[in-house]
Amino acid sequence: MATYRWSKTAPTRPGWYWFRGLAHETDPFIVLVDQVGEFQWPDGGFQEVTLARGEWAGPIEEPEE
Repeated sequence: MATYRWSKTAPTRPGWYWFRGLAHETDPFIVLVDQVGEFQWPDGGFQEVTLARGEWAGPIEEPEE
């Protein structure tokens, strides 16, 4: 099983990532970072990963068979 560590460094490649805000105001959640470096918030808004203030973990690996 993969081990993930929180980092303030924003993702630089597409994939699924864990995200949590710096104030830990909500539980961590999973987002999909697209080819242009944006992700969608749970409320539907889009944002560039470089502008998000929080910590990242990933990319999340696909499970093995």
